[in-house]
Formats: sequence, structure tokens, C-alpha cells
Amino acid sequence: MLEEYKSYITYTKGLSENTVKGYISDIKNFLDFTKDKNINNDLVDLYLIDLNKKKTSQKTKQRFMSSLIQFINWNNEKYPGNKIDIDRVDIKSGVYLPDTIQLEEINKLINFYNHNNFLESRNKTLIDFLFSTACRVSEVCNVKLSDIDFHDDFIIVTGKGSKQRIIPLGTQLKLNLLDYINIRKKYINKDLNNLFLTKNKNPMERTSVFRVVKNTAINVGLKQSIHPHTLRHSAATQMLEAGCDLRTLQEFLGHSSVSTTQIYTKLTKEFISEVFQESHPRA
Repeated sequence: MLEEYKSYITYTKGLSENTVKGYISDIKNFLDFTKDKNINNDLVDLYLIDLNKKKTSQKTKQRFMSSLIQFINWNNEKYPGNKIDIDRVDIKSGVYLPDTIQLEEINKLINFYNHNNFLESRNKTLIDFLFSTACRVSEVCNVKLSDIDFHDDFIIVTGKGSKQRIIPLGTQLKLNLLDYINIRKKYINKDLNNLFLTKNKNPMERTSVFRVVKNTAINVGLKQSIHPHTLRHSAATQMLEAGCDLRTLQEFLGHSSVSTTQIYTKLTKEFISEVFQESHPRA
């Protein structure tokens, strides 16, 4: 595939020899790092952290992200049946950390909507679900009504490789789910098991979820770029700050390795440092 992409950027795009060498080197190093795993946000996070450990310059990391995005765009156009979906990372600071937002801002997103009609109720519950469960977008799109146990308060989530995990159902999300499902029953007059549906009564897709989150962030006045993964990152970081241990968080997030979960310890170290500077008498 890499040779095919090299031919494309050399002959179709007409890029210079040095530019082609740089792009191909970036992609080859990343693919070697992934070891044939499916490209996703978590792998990109880990690779950027690995580049940080190697003291890679900001310019090189920015070029890598540009190379990766262009490679993915080519792959998705050339092989639509094997699409790769990742969030673009804007590399500005010296150390890459996942984007997060505070609880106050998350509440603004959730509370922008009410349960007056189907779409508002769905959007409110969708955003709450993304944060409360810290699920990946693909997992949220695949959640079924039958996956939710309101009696014992848990949700069965099917993650990567069809691996299932149990996620506790929080009190506030439970209330929103119950309201949404009641409205959903009146709106949907056929037997559809997917939890989140479009206004045309089809299962929601990734792009629809991204659009809801992004538009809601704009509507509540959040200046930074917010995407569904921001809510996952924010939930993980806030759980660590509240004392959750890494192994438990690993299970909650559905990470196959705790090394992926360790991304969030960088964020909490930053948080602890800030608290120290603000509160310790000898800071």
C-alpha cells in the first residue's frame, strides 16, 4: 500500500522528491509502530507520546500529523470499504496531551438540550452517554436498547474486536435515558434496537455523532474544537483526578493495554502541579 501511495503523491500530486521522502518516512515509521493494528485515535496518541520521549521537534510532529491525515484521506478515497477515522490533532505545545474540557463545560453541552422533542432529547442523552460512559464513537453507535439493564444499572458495550465490557449506569445518565427512551417510543413506530437513531429513524453513524457534538459546542460558545473523543478524554482524566486507579480505568475505557491508559497520567500530573502551585505554602 505504501508503494501505491508513494506513486500517487509522486506522479499524481507531483510532490518534490524530498517532500515524498519525508511523507513516506513519516508513514512508514508510524505503521512500523502500529505493528499492523488498525489505525485509531489511541494509537496516534501513543505514537505522539513516543515521539515526545524521543525529544522529537514540534516541526517534525506537525509534519507527521500532516502526512498521516493526507495518507488517511487517500486511503479513504481509494478504499472506501476500509475507511480510517481519526481526530486531527493540532500540535502546539511542547508535550502532546489529549484534549479535555472541564465538568462545567460538559454540563453546558448536556444542558443545552431538554426533553421537549425527539431530536433534543436524543442529543442531550447522546452527549451525556459519551461522557458518562467514556465510550468510543463506534461503540455508542452500536449500543442497543437490549444492552441496557435498568434494574442492575449497567450497560454492555461492544468494543474493538467484538470484545464486550460492562459499564456502570450512572444516576444522571439513567434519568436522561429513561426520558429519551419514552420519547423515542412515541417517535419510532417500528422495532429498532439501536439506541441512538437519526430523525429519519436510521441508526446514527459516526459522522452524525461528530456533528451533534461539534454544533453543540459552537452553540454554547466553547472556543476550542470539541469532538466526541474530547468527552472520553475528559471523563478519563477527571476519574483519575478523583482517585481512580489505572487498572480500573483501563477496564472502564476498554484499553487492551494499560500503557494506552497511562496517557492520562500526564494530564493529572499537570493538574497536581497546578494545585500545588496554587495551594502549597512553599510552592
